[in-house]
Amino acid sequence: MNRKLIALIAIWACGVGLMLTAVPFLSANAKEPPSGRCLAVTKQEYDSANKQMLLRTRFTAYEKTGHLGRRHYWFCRS
Repeated sequence: MNRKLIALIAIWACGVGLMLTAVPFLSANAKEPPSGRCLAVTKQEYDSANKQMLLRTRFTAYEKTGHLGRRHYWFCRS
């Protein structure tokens, strides 16, 4: 029973370690705009558009890239 518990904890720790190591590489291009027609905007502008329900319109869209703590906000025209 003890050996199984220790093995389970070791497997779990290895899995967590691998996930933490891979996270920075998943969003390596987060600073790059989603397309060539996008401009960087502030979080406040993004939040304002969200409150006004304007994240997606017929001709424009606001995008959010990156991971928690390193978000980048974009205004894109179609």
